Amino acid sequence: MKHHIKQTSYPFLVLLLLVLGCSKEETPEIVSPETTNTTATVTPTVTPTTTATTPSSTQTVTAIPEEVGQLYIEKGNVTSNKVFLYLIGGPVSELFTDDFDDLKLSDYHEVYVHQAQTLSYTLISGLNKDLSFERATAENKVSVEILHRVVTHFQQQQKQVHLVGHSFGAFLLLSYMATYDTSQLPILCMAGRLEMPEEVWKGFRDRKAFSFENGITPVQEIFPSEISVEILHKLYAGMRLQAAVGQYRYTELIKGKDLAKLLFVYAEKDVAVGRLTAAETTFLEQHKASVYKIPNGEHGSMFENPHKEEILKLFFAME
Repeated sequence: MKHHIKQTSYPFLVLLLLVLGCSKEETPEIVSPETTNTTATVTPTVTPTTTATTPSSTQTVTAIPEEVGQLYIEKGNVTSNKVFLYLIGGPVSELFTDDFDDLKLSDYHEVYVHQAQTLSYTLISGLNKDLSFERATAENKVSVEILHRVVTHFQQQQKQVHLVGHSFGAFLLLSYMATYDTSQLPILCMAGRLEMPEEVWKGFRDRKAFSFENGITPVQEIFPSEISVEILHKLYAGMRLQAAVGQYRYTELIKGKDLAKLLFVYAEKDVAVGRLTAAETTFLEQHKASVYKIPNGEHGSMFENPHKEEILKLFFAME
């Protein structure tokens, strides 16, 4: 089952569909990075709560395990010297390992990197409505630190590291770029934003859902009345995490950095995060980044041909 939602009228319905699609039985088992098999496989057996300390309302942030092998799930050709580190969208409480299958990169080493809320299952499914904005901000920083540890791990193995993120994962990549030197890493950001409108990220912080009409105009949406209280509370937690990563002006945080190895992909009619503004695209181009626009495209159009093929061609050219 693919968990990137290609078409949807409401960004919070992306979360709703993912929440409803989550089940503990679906969660893939962690594959040891020391495996000697050419192709790694994942078997649905356990939940991510086995890999991290379960959070509580009084705990500062999710604890990151010392063993780096607990921070990701790998698949594909694990002997390849090229490794693609994936940051999935959402945010959701389970690390789905098929979100980027449409890119057809199984000839290479593929690694799905945990985020704070996938490492600690109860962050969304436990704290839910009680997840504060401050805690959500801190947890997203944990996700960035997890990524850094995984990047360092594979660099030490002399692998050529590539970073790929979609939607929420793209925002985490931008936070990573703002925190660490990524000038030598090919990075593919899809369906993200450099400057989320304040009205939108503050709305999500305050449990108000927004979509972008025609990919441009923020419009507040109303939750369907049939959503259960339990699901609604999980959505609240996800919205806080989204707001926390969308609050930053990345044009300020990554200003002056060399973005020559960054490929930023956006769709004109992305109702979930909106299209890039002229100011955002100008900023990227001034910092040597490549920008790929999908005319009339939607939130997941970058996973479809002909765009997918063109995007990968541009991405590989950045090595």
